[in-house]
Amino acid sequence: MSLRSESRSRISGLVRQNPGIHLRELQRILGVSFNSIRYNTERMANSGEIICEKDVGYSRFYPLGMPKSERALYSVSRNRTSFKILIELSKAALLTNKELAVRTGFAKSTISEHVHELLGADIVKLTLSGEGNFKVELRDRERISRLIEEISNSRSQGDIVQNFIESWDF
Repeated sequence: MSLRSESRSRISGLVRQNPGIHLRELQRILGVSFNSIRYNTERMANSGEIICEKDVGYSRFYPLGMPKSERALYSVSRNRTSFKILIELSKAALLTNKELAVRTGFAKSTISEHVHELLGADIVKLTLSGEGNFKVELRDRERISRLIEEISNSRSQGDIVQNFIESWDF
């Protein structure tokens, strides 16, 4: 296997394991130059091996066949604040920004900013309650809750592996 195909194979594996990963993350994990990662990911995206989406300030990579709605979820879930909000929304059907602030420990202004981002990504929707308050809910609660659980589990496993590697790093 050539160095180029080995590198692309490793990139492809990381993209499958970490949908929504961006260039700098790939570079840190693989320990190769940024230019090498950029060159290989551009070639892989152009040849249809992976999907590349330009996000605000990032190029994010996804495995082939991942639906756009899932790509949006993986992208916003990389932000810890947004992900914590999504976890709380997966536990309760409808929550106000105030309730989300209490559950997450974030300021209401922070909640509002991230809910706005989630609305833009079409992951949540607002519903007017009987009391006249807007409540936030997941658009497709069952599907998104399942994906959030998958993301949480994969991150937990990744953290365990990373902690093990760091503890044995000489």
